[in-house]
Amino acid sequence: MLEKILKASYRFVSQSRLYHLFFWFLYAFIVAISLQPGKNLREWLLFSSLILIFHAAVSYVNNYYFVNKYLYGRQYVTYVVVLLLTIAATAFPISVIIHKLVNNRDLKNMVWSWNFFILIALSILFSVVLSMVLKLLKNWYQGEQARRRLQQINTETELKFLKSQINPHFLFNCLNNLYALTLKKSDQAPEVVLRLSNILRYVLYEAGDGRVPLMKEVHYLRDYIDLEKIRLGNRAVIDFETRGNLRDAQIEPMLFLTFLENSIKHGAFNTLADAWIKITLNATDTEIVFEISNSKPESVAESEKGQGGIGLANLKKRLDIIYPEKYSLEVRDEDSEYHVKLALNT
Repeated sequence: MLEKILKASYRFVSQSRLYHLFFWFLYAFIVAISLQPGKNLREWLLFSSLILIFHAAVSYVNNYYFVNKYLYGRQYVTYVVVLLLTIAATAFPISVIIHKLVNNRDLKNMVWSWNFFILIALSILFSVVLSMVLKLLKNWYQGEQARRRLQQINTETELKFLKSQINPHFLFNCLNNLYALTLKKSDQAPEVVLRLSNILRYVLYEAGDGRVPLMKEVHYLRDYIDLEKIRLGNRAVIDFETRGNLRDAQIEPMLFLTFLENSIKHGAFNTLADAWIKITLNATDTEIVFEISNSKPESVAESEKGQGGIGLANLKKRLDIIYPEKYSLEVRDEDSEYHVKLALNT
Protein backbone atom coordinates (compact mmCIF):
# COMPACT_ATOMS: atom_id res chain seq x y z
CA MET A 1 0.00 0.00 0.00
CA LEU A 2 2.77 2.42 0.99
CA GLU A 3 4.69 1.59 -2.19
CA LYS A 4 1.63 2.42 -4.34
CA ILE A 5 1.16 5.75 -2.52
CA LEU A 6 4.83 6.66 -3.02
CA LYS A 7 4.70 5.77 -6.73
CA ALA A 8 1.49 7.76 -7.21
CA SER A 9 3.02 10.75 -5.38
CA TYR A 10 6.15 10.55 -7.50
CA ARG A 11 4.13 10.48 -10.73
CA PHE A 12 2.03 13.46 -9.57
CA VAL A 13 5.07 15.51 -8.59
CA SER A 14 6.87 14.65 -11.84
CA GLN A 15 3.91 15.40 -14.09
CA SER A 16 2.95 18.63 -12.30
CA ARG A 17 6.59 19.75 -12.00
CA LEU A 18 6.11 20.63 -8.33
CA TYR A 19 9.72 19.67 -7.76
CA HIS A 20 10.66 23.07 -9.23
CA LEU A 21 8.76 24.86 -6.46
CA PHE A 22 10.24 22.55 -3.86
CA PHE A 23 13.78 23.26 -5.09
CA TRP A 24 13.40 27.04 -5.02
CA PHE A 25 11.62 26.99 -1.67
CA LEU A 26 14.45 24.94 -0.18
CA TYR A 27 16.99 27.24 -1.82
CA ALA A 28 15.22 30.33 -0.39
CA PHE A 29 15.11 28.77 3.07
CA ILE A 30 18.86 28.07 3.01
CA VAL A 31 19.61 31.62 1.85
CA ALA A 32 17.29 33.07 4.52
CA ILE A 33 18.96 31.11 7.30
CA SER A 34 22.45 31.98 6.01
CA LEU A 35 22.01 35.75 5.41
CA GLN A 36 19.11 36.59 7.75
CA PRO A 37 18.04 39.66 5.69
CA GLY A 38 15.38 40.96 8.11
CA LYS A 39 14.07 41.11 11.68
CA ASN A 40 12.40 37.68 11.84
CA LEU A 41 12.03 34.41 9.95
CA ARG A 42 9.03 35.70 8.00
CA GLU A 43 11.03 38.67 6.65
CA TRP A 44 14.02 36.43 5.97
CA LEU A 45 11.92 34.13 3.79
CA LEU A 46 10.10 37.02 2.11
CA PHE A 47 13.26 38.89 1.10
CA SER A 48 15.10 35.71 0.09
CA SER A 49 12.18 34.53 -2.04
CA LEU A 50 11.88 37.94 -3.72
CA ILE A 51 15.58 37.92 -4.60
CA LEU A 52 15.53 34.31 -5.80
CA ILE A 53 12.68 35.05 -8.20
CA PHE A 54 15.27 36.92 -10.30
CA HIS A 55 17.74 34.05 -9.87
CA ALA A 56 15.09 31.62 -11.07
CA ALA A 57 14.18 33.81 -14.06
CA VAL A 58 17.79 33.91 -15.28
CA SER A 59 18.21 30.17 -14.63
CA TYR A 60 15.14 29.17 -16.65
CA VAL A 61 15.95 31.53 -19.52
CA ASN A 62 19.43 30.03 -19.60
CA ASN A 63 18.29 26.37 -19.40
CA TYR A 64 15.45 26.56 -21.88
CA TYR A 65 16.65 29.23 -24.32
CA PHE A 66 20.34 30.20 -24.13
CA VAL A 67 21.57 26.61 -23.82
CA ASN A 68 19.40 25.34 -26.70
CA LYS A 69 20.03 28.29 -28.98
CA TYR A 70 23.70 29.11 -28.35
CA LEU A 71 25.42 26.34 -26.38
CA TYR A 72 23.99 23.40 -28.36
CA GLY A 73 24.50 25.49 -31.49
CA ARG A 74 28.22 25.71 -30.63
CA GLN A 75 28.11 29.50 -30.40
CA TYR A 76 30.16 29.46 -27.23
CA VAL A 77 31.38 33.08 -27.24
CA THR A 78 27.88 34.39 -27.92
CA TYR A 79 26.51 32.19 -25.14
CA VAL A 80 28.99 33.51 -22.56
CA VAL A 81 28.44 37.15 -23.57
CA VAL A 82 24.62 36.89 -23.54
CA LEU A 83 24.61 35.08 -20.20
CA LEU A 84 26.93 37.59 -18.53
CA LEU A 85 24.91 40.54 -19.85
CA THR A 86 21.70 38.95 -18.54
CA ILE A 87 23.29 38.39 -15.12
CA ALA A 88 24.54 41.99 -15.02
CA ALA A 89 21.11 43.31 -15.96
CA THR A 90 19.46 41.18 -13.27
CA ALA A 91 21.93 42.29 -10.58
CA PHE A 92 20.59 45.87 -10.74
CA PRO A 93 16.96 45.20 -9.59
CA ILE A 94 18.29 42.85 -6.90
CA SER A 95 20.49 45.67 -5.60
CA VAL A 96 17.48 48.01 -5.51
CA ILE A 97 15.44 45.45 -3.54
CA ILE A 98 18.21 44.97 -1.02
CA HIS A 99 18.69 48.74 -0.64
CA LYS A 100 14.95 49.42 -0.13
CA LEU A 101 13.83 46.42 1.92
CA VAL A 102 16.73 44.91 3.82
CA ASN A 103 17.00 46.25 7.36
CA ASN A 104 20.78 46.16 7.61
CA ARG A 105 22.73 49.46 7.57
CA ASP A 106 26.10 47.87 6.81
CA LEU A 107 24.59 45.90 3.91
CA LYS A 108 22.86 49.01 2.54
CA ASN A 109 26.14 50.95 2.56
CA MET A 110 27.71 48.21 0.38
CA VAL A 111 24.92 48.08 -2.17
CA TRP A 112 26.25 50.49 -4.78
CA SER A 113 29.88 49.37 -4.60
CA TRP A 114 31.60 47.28 -7.29
CA ASN A 115 32.38 44.55 -4.76
CA PHE A 116 28.71 44.17 -3.90
CA PHE A 117 27.72 44.14 -7.58
CA ILE A 118 30.27 41.39 -8.30
CA LEU A 119 29.03 39.44 -5.28
CA ILE A 120 25.41 39.61 -6.52
CA ALA A 121 26.50 38.58 -10.04
CA LEU A 122 28.44 35.61 -8.67
CA SER A 123 25.45 34.50 -6.58
CA ILE A 124 23.23 34.61 -9.70
CA LEU A 125 25.87 32.70 -11.66
CA PHE A 126 25.96 30.08 -8.90
CA SER A 127 22.19 29.63 -9.16
CA VAL A 128 22.44 29.35 -12.95
CA VAL A 129 25.21 26.74 -12.79
CA LEU A 130 23.43 24.80 -10.05
CA SER A 131 20.15 24.65 -11.97
CA MET A 132 22.00 23.74 -15.19
CA VAL A 133 23.81 20.86 -13.48
CA LEU A 134 20.55 19.57 -11.99
CA LYS A 135 18.84 19.77 -15.39
CA LEU A 136 21.71 17.93 -17.08
CA LEU A 137 21.58 15.22 -14.41
CA LYS A 138 17.82 14.92 -14.91
CA ASN A 139 18.23 14.68 -18.70
CA TRP A 140 20.95 12.05 -18.27
CA TYR A 141 18.75 10.01 -15.91
CA GLN A 142 15.75 10.20 -18.24
CA GLY A 143 17.94 9.25 -21.20
CA GLU A 144 19.36 6.31 -19.26
CA GLN A 145 15.86 5.15 -18.31
CA ALA A 146 14.73 5.47 -21.93
CA ARG A 147 17.79 3.52 -23.10
CA ARG A 148 17.05 0.74 -20.61
CA ARG A 149 13.39 0.59 -21.63
CA LEU A 150 14.42 0.41 -25.28
CA GLN A 151 16.94 -2.31 -24.51
CA GLN A 152 14.27 -4.27 -22.62
CA ILE A 153 11.82 -3.88 -25.51
CA ASN A 154 14.48 -5.01 -28.00
CA THR A 155 15.34 -8.00 -25.82
CA GLU A 156 11.69 -9.01 -25.46
CA THR A 157 11.16 -8.58 -29.19
CA GLU A 158 14.19 -10.72 -30.00
CA LEU A 159 13.07 -13.42 -27.57
CA LYS A 160 9.60 -13.49 -29.10
CA PHE A 161 11.17 -13.73 -32.55
CA LEU A 162 13.39 -16.62 -31.51
CA LYS A 163 10.47 -18.42 -29.88
CA SER A 164 8.35 -17.91 -32.98
CA GLN A 165 10.98 -19.80 -34.94
CA ILE A 166 10.83 -22.71 -32.50
CA ASN A 167 7.08 -23.13 -32.02
CA PRO A 168 6.01 -23.59 -35.69
CA HIS A 169 8.79 -26.12 -36.23
CA PHE A 170 7.63 -28.11 -33.23
CA LEU A 171 3.97 -27.93 -34.27
CA PHE A 172 4.87 -29.07 -37.79
CA ASN A 173 6.57 -32.20 -36.41
CA CYS A 174 3.63 -33.04 -34.14
CA LEU A 175 1.04 -32.65 -36.91
CA ASN A 176 3.12 -34.86 -39.16
CA ASN A 177 3.08 -37.55 -36.46
CA LEU A 178 -0.69 -37.28 -36.10
CA TYR A 179 -1.20 -37.35 -39.87
CA ALA A 180 0.80 -40.56 -40.17
CA LEU A 181 -1.25 -42.24 -37.44
CA THR A 182 -4.59 -41.19 -38.90
CA LEU A 183 -3.56 -42.62 -42.27
CA LYS A 184 -2.97 -45.96 -40.53
CA LYS A 185 -6.22 -45.56 -38.56
CA SER A 186 -4.18 -46.25 -35.45
CA ASP A 187 -5.82 -46.58 -32.05
CA GLN A 188 -3.06 -44.35 -30.75
CA ALA A 189 -4.39 -41.30 -32.59
CA PRO A 190 -6.66 -40.16 -29.68
CA GLU A 191 -3.68 -40.33 -27.31
CA VAL A 192 -1.65 -38.24 -29.72
CA VAL A 193 -4.43 -35.65 -29.86
CA LEU A 194 -4.51 -35.50 -26.05
CA ARG A 195 -0.72 -35.16 -25.79
CA LEU A 196 -0.66 -32.53 -28.50
CA SER A 197 -3.47 -30.64 -26.76
CA ASN A 198 -1.44 -30.58 -23.52
CA ILE A 199 1.62 -29.34 -25.36
CA LEU A 200 -0.22 -26.59 -27.22
CA ARG A 201 -1.86 -25.41 -24.00
CA TYR A 202 1.57 -25.14 -22.42
CA VAL A 203 3.14 -23.37 -25.41
CA LEU A 204 0.27 -20.92 -25.99
CA TYR A 205 -0.85 -20.08 -22.47
CA GLU A 206 1.94 -20.89 -20.01
CA ALA A 207 5.25 -20.52 -21.83
CA GLY A 208 4.74 -16.97 -23.08
CA ASP A 209 5.32 -14.89 -19.94
CA GLY A 210 8.69 -15.31 -18.29
CA ARG A 211 9.89 -18.33 -16.37
CA VAL A 212 7.81 -21.36 -15.45
CA PRO A 213 8.13 -24.06 -12.78
CA LEU A 214 10.61 -26.70 -13.88
CA MET A 215 7.99 -29.39 -13.23
CA LYS A 216 5.77 -27.98 -16.00
CA GLU A 217 8.70 -28.06 -18.40
CA VAL A 218 9.28 -31.70 -17.48
CA HIS A 219 5.62 -32.57 -18.18
CA TYR A 220 5.95 -30.81 -21.51
CA LEU A 221 9.06 -32.82 -22.44
CA ARG A 222 7.44 -36.09 -21.38
CA ASP A 223 4.42 -35.39 -23.59
CA TYR A 224 6.73 -34.68 -26.50
CA ILE A 225 8.74 -37.84 -25.82
CA ASP A 226 5.56 -39.93 -25.67
CA LEU A 227 4.54 -38.57 -29.06
CA GLU A 228 7.92 -39.46 -30.52
CA LYS A 229 7.81 -42.94 -29.00
CA ILE A 230 4.55 -43.55 -30.82
CA ARG A 231 6.07 -42.37 -34.08
CA LEU A 232 9.36 -44.27 -33.72
CA GLY A 233 7.89 -47.48 -32.31
CA ASN A 234 10.60 -50.06 -31.57
CA ARG A 235 13.27 -48.25 -33.51
CA ALA A 236 14.56 -46.33 -30.48
CA VAL A 237 14.68 -46.43 -26.71
CA ILE A 238 14.21 -43.04 -25.05
CA ASP A 239 15.06 -42.85 -21.36
CA PHE A 240 14.25 -39.69 -19.37
CA GLU A 241 15.43 -39.49 -15.74
CA THR A 242 14.89 -36.58 -13.34
CA ARG A 243 16.52 -35.87 -9.99
CA GLY A 244 16.35 -33.15 -7.37
CA ASN A 245 13.70 -30.60 -6.43
CA LEU A 246 11.73 -29.93 -9.60
CA ARG A 247 8.80 -28.12 -7.96
CA ASP A 248 10.67 -25.11 -6.56
CA ALA A 249 13.03 -24.48 -9.50
CA GLN A 250 12.09 -21.93 -12.18
CA ILE A 251 13.29 -21.95 -15.77
CA GLU A 252 12.81 -20.18 -19.08
CA PRO A 253 10.36 -22.35 -21.05
CA MET A 254 11.25 -24.49 -24.06
CA LEU A 255 15.01 -24.45 -23.63
CA PHE A 256 15.57 -28.20 -23.84
CA LEU A 257 13.31 -28.94 -26.80
CA THR A 258 15.97 -28.08 -29.40
CA PHE A 259 18.37 -30.69 -28.00
CA LEU A 260 15.64 -33.32 -27.89
CA GLU A 261 14.53 -32.57 -31.45
CA ASN A 262 18.13 -32.79 -32.69
CA SER A 263 18.71 -36.11 -30.94
CA ILE A 264 15.62 -37.61 -32.52
CA LYS A 265 16.16 -36.09 -35.95
CA HIS A 266 19.89 -36.81 -36.32
CA GLY A 267 20.08 -39.92 -34.16
CA ALA A 268 17.01 -42.10 -33.72
CA PHE A 269 15.16 -41.09 -36.87
CA ASN A 270 18.13 -41.84 -39.12
CA THR A 271 18.66 -45.28 -37.61
CA LEU A 272 16.69 -48.32 -38.65
CA ALA A 273 16.98 -50.03 -35.25
CA ASP A 274 18.76 -50.14 -31.89
CA ALA A 275 18.86 -46.35 -31.51
CA TRP A 276 18.87 -44.88 -28.05
CA ILE A 277 18.48 -41.49 -26.38
CA LYS A 278 19.32 -40.91 -22.73
CA ILE A 279 18.19 -37.75 -20.94
CA THR A 280 18.95 -36.69 -17.37
CA LEU A 281 17.75 -33.56 -15.59
CA ASN A 282 19.09 -32.66 -12.16
CA ALA A 283 17.88 -29.64 -10.17
CA THR A 284 19.62 -28.26 -7.06
CA ASP A 285 19.13 -25.05 -5.11
CA THR A 286 21.64 -23.22 -7.28
CA GLU A 287 21.85 -25.11 -10.57
CA ILE A 288 19.84 -26.97 -13.21
CA VAL A 289 21.81 -29.47 -15.29
CA PHE A 290 20.33 -30.99 -18.44
CA GLU A 291 22.23 -33.75 -20.26
CA ILE A 292 21.20 -35.64 -23.38
CA SER A 293 23.07 -38.30 -25.32
CA ASN A 294 22.03 -40.15 -28.43
CA SER A 295 23.44 -42.88 -30.61
CA LYS A 296 24.64 -42.01 -34.09
CA PRO A 297 24.14 -44.05 -37.23
CA GLU A 298 27.26 -45.65 -38.65
CA SER A 299 27.00 -43.61 -41.82
CA VAL A 300 26.17 -39.94 -41.39
CA ALA A 301 25.57 -37.77 -44.40
CA GLU A 302 27.74 -34.70 -44.73
CA SER A 303 24.67 -32.46 -44.40
CA GLU A 304 23.77 -34.11 -41.09
CA LYS A 305 27.09 -33.39 -39.41
CA GLY A 306 27.19 -30.67 -36.81
CA GLN A 307 23.74 -31.11 -35.34
CA GLY A 308 21.63 -28.11 -34.46
CA GLY A 309 21.63 -25.70 -37.35
CA ILE A 310 19.31 -22.73 -36.93
CA GLY A 311 17.61 -24.25 -33.88
CA LEU A 312 20.82 -24.50 -31.87
CA ALA A 313 21.95 -21.04 -32.97
CA ASN A 314 18.63 -19.58 -31.80
CA LEU A 315 18.94 -21.41 -28.50
CA LYS A 316 22.40 -19.96 -27.89
CA LYS A 317 21.04 -16.47 -28.55
CA ARG A 318 18.24 -17.04 -26.06
CA LEU A 319 20.71 -18.30 -23.46
CA ASP A 320 22.94 -15.25 -23.98
CA ILE A 321 19.94 -12.96 -23.43
CA ILE A 322 18.25 -14.75 -20.53
CA TYR A 323 21.24 -16.25 -18.72
CA PRO A 324 24.15 -13.91 -19.52
CA GLU A 325 27.34 -15.47 -18.11
CA LYS A 326 25.17 -17.80 -16.03
CA TYR A 327 25.26 -20.91 -18.16
CA SER A 328 27.70 -23.40 -19.66
CA LEU A 329 27.08 -25.47 -22.77
CA GLU A 330 29.22 -28.48 -23.65
CA VAL A 331 28.81 -30.38 -26.92
CA ARG A 332 30.70 -33.59 -27.72
CA ASP A 333 30.38 -35.06 -31.20
CA GLU A 334 32.03 -38.48 -31.07
CA ASP A 335 32.09 -41.36 -33.55
CA SER A 336 29.15 -43.29 -32.11
CA GLU A 337 27.59 -40.82 -29.70
CA TYR A 338 26.46 -37.23 -29.55
CA HIS A 339 26.35 -35.64 -26.08
CA VAL A 340 25.14 -32.24 -24.86
CA LYS A 341 25.34 -30.83 -21.32
CA LEU A 342 23.67 -27.56 -20.38
CA ALA A 343 24.16 -26.12 -16.87
CA LEU A 344 22.12 -23.12 -15.73
CA ASN A 345 22.89 -21.09 -12.63
CA THR A 346 19.60 -20.23 -10.95
